[in-house]
Amino acid sequence: MKAEEISAEIQFLGNRVSSFHFDARVIDAKAQHAELSFEFDYNVKGIEKHDNNLIGIIEFIVKAKATSKKKLFFKIVLVMEGAFACVKQIDNENKFQEMLEINGLVTLSQLSRAYILSVTSQSGIPSVKMPMINVIKLREMKRKEN
Repeated sequence: MKAEEISAEIQFLGNRVSSFHFDARVIDAKAQHAELSFEFDYNVKGIEKHDNNLIGIIEFIVKAKATSKKKLFFKIVLVMEGAFACVKQIDNENKFQEMLEINGLVTLSQLSRAYILSVTSQSGIPSVKMPMINVIKLREMKRKEN
C-alpha cells in the first residue's frame, strides 16, 4: 500500500528536549536495592492554524527518582516537547487536540524512553528503563484533575 493511502491525519514535525535535570549522588556500595519511581504529566502548549493546517505543540513531562530507605540516589526531570500537524481536513480543533494528546503522547513517551535510557547508560548508574504507560488513562486522570 502506498503511504498516501494510509497516512494518518496527524503527522509528527519534530521534537526537542526543552528541559532536562539529572542529579546523581554517590552511591554507597553497601546500599540496598533502590526503589525506582516515575511520575508523568503533559501540557498542550498551543494549537494554531497555518495555511489550512492545524499545528499543535505538546510537552511530555517525566520525573523519575531512585531511593532506598529515604536516601535519594538520583533524580531525573525531563520535559520533551513535540510539534504535530493535522495535514488532512478534520471537523474541528477539539478532534485535533484529542489526536495530539493521544498520538503525540505515545510518540513523545517513546522518544523520552530512548533519551533517558541513553543518558543514564552513559552516567555511571544502572540504565533507567522508563515503563510503558497507558496514555488514555493519563489523559483521563489529567482531565479529572482539571
